[in-house]
Amino acid sequence: MDSPSLKPNVWLAVLHYQSQEKTKACLKSLLATDYPDKNIVVLDNCSPEGSIEDLAQEFPGCKFISVPENLGFAGGANEAVSYCITQGADWVWLLNNDTTVAPDSLSLLMAAALKNEKAALLGASIYSPKGKEMHRAGAGEIDFVKAKTYERKAIDDSRETNECDWLSGCNLLIRAQAFRECDGFDEDFFLYFEDTDLSLRLRKLGWQCLLVPKARIEHEGNASTTGDLSIWRSYYHTRNRLLFFNKHQAELPAVLAVGGHILRHCLVLPFRGEAGHRQLKAEFLGMRDYFSYKTGKADCLDF
Repeated sequence: MDSPSLKPNVWLAVLHYQSQEKTKACLKSLLATDYPDKNIVVLDNCSPEGSIEDLAQEFPGCKFISVPENLGFAGGANEAVSYCITQGADWVWLLNNDTTVAPDSLSLLMAAALKNEKAALLGASIYSPKGKEMHRAGAGEIDFVKAKTYERKAIDDSRETNECDWLSGCNLLIRAQAFRECDGFDEDFFLYFEDTDLSLRLRKLGWQCLLVPKARIEHEGNASTTGDLSIWRSYYHTRNRLLFFNKHQAELPAVLAVGGHILRHCLVLPFRGEAGHRQLKAEFLGMRDYFSYKTGKADCLDF
């Protein structure tokens, strides 16, 4: 465990995939945090935008690393967090590039982390960006009967921390010791449900997942899967929902729930033009690949 008499080594890791402007806004907010002695690394997850040299020039105090192919959230996060740990990190705050953080968020998260020796993952309350309908979430729940996951909106602000089933990967303060113990994110998921899986595996090992209500971030959400890439959401949500609940002993409820979901979509999506047809095809492919034991990055989404 971290010694309370020793100052922990804290690293901040941002996953960059598309939209350098969003990454710039994220980095500016991180540099403005009031937590001292922080280290920042940006992992370019083989973004289709190409070179990130201009980002490196604008933010010379940050470390930039790249991978030769898109590893998805799970693989990219493993690379980024593992890099930080090799540099001596005791804690790593993992963030999506479409997030911005309040100046005191990291200080609040670290204060809670150092008071809770069984905390493996901590997260801030998640708000929608300014100008959009206000939405607040962050404390995840798992319903194994209905094979569904939720982000709870009813959060107890009177408590410094709220224990929960899982935390969103868009902002995760990760204890290095716990990350090593569970071998990080499961890369079979590639994208979506990997954060839920990591949280649950750590809880099964005796660790805790804690939401810190007064810590705050803004998160756009799905920024890496907009436009034509929206079919990625349909495919990976379908396949990985089945994969997650099967992995954790609830396959039958998941098959029934996802099957019912797709059947309902068969009645409505064909009437929504090309976008509806593409979404329905992606959902069918997700279910097919689950039953074909295909995991990791999909090879069937070029349509």
